[in-house]
Amino acid sequence: MESAASSRGQGAVPLCRKIREDLAVQIRSGRWRMDQEIPSEALLCEQYRVSRGTIRQALAGLVQQGLIYRRQGRGSFVQRPKLEGSVLGSYRLYMSRMPLDARSHVLQCRRRAAPREIHKILGLAERDDIYELQRIRYVNGTPISLQVSYLPSRLCPGLEKVDLSKEALYAILEREYRVVFLRAEEFIEPVLADARVARHLHIRHKSPVFLVERTSYMADDRVGEFRRGHMRGDLYRYRIDLR
Repeated sequence: MESAASSRGQGAVPLCRKIREDLAVQIRSGRWRMDQEIPSEALLCEQYRVSRGTIRQALAGLVQQGLIYRRQGRGSFVQRPKLEGSVLGSYRLYMSRMPLDARSHVLQCRRRAAPREIHKILGLAERDDIYELQRIRYVNGTPISLQVSYLPSRLCPGLEKVDLSKEALYAILEREYRVVFLRAEEFIEPVLADARVARHLHIRHKSPVFLVERTSYMADDRVGEFRRGHMRGDLYRYRIDLR
């Protein structure tokens, strides 16, 4: 039972792609709500007149696209739409409209000597040290980003004593230390999650994630923060504005 399409020589792979694209259009058009179950494999087999193996290939493709998630023994469900951030103007978006929760889980905030790479990026004097801040950021309570920030300790003395879990770091820096950032450079690279990233973001080891490196500058063009973060690729995508 493989429908008339295969009899025309199209084969299972093109048919699988056609089914996947058809279901993707229905999902994006809102036929099923977020977290709503889509038709079962048996119903889809009957609807498209194909084998269960073909349907499973199509559903696996939808999982890879981040459109559905599967629960063993229960079925396939519509995934939450990916959050978006614009690459052009993303610093302004980050400062004002980035949909991250204000609260975060602070894994560590410690004062330490700067690694050579960070010492150079921050433009530190020979004896200057840094604060290293490790946090998990959330969207609607779901962990979406593991971030490590490096800041010159002279800019924010006593930072380890401040409660950094209840609001955005930049808001705290501006209010408590009068540190204001005016611009940033950001580099984005697709990578695979290592074991630590996977554990903190509740994803599988070697799942696709974005590595985001951000260098933020103050009014006098000094670097005030270097941040390296891993952003979940299944829940987030970047938009590029071409103007």
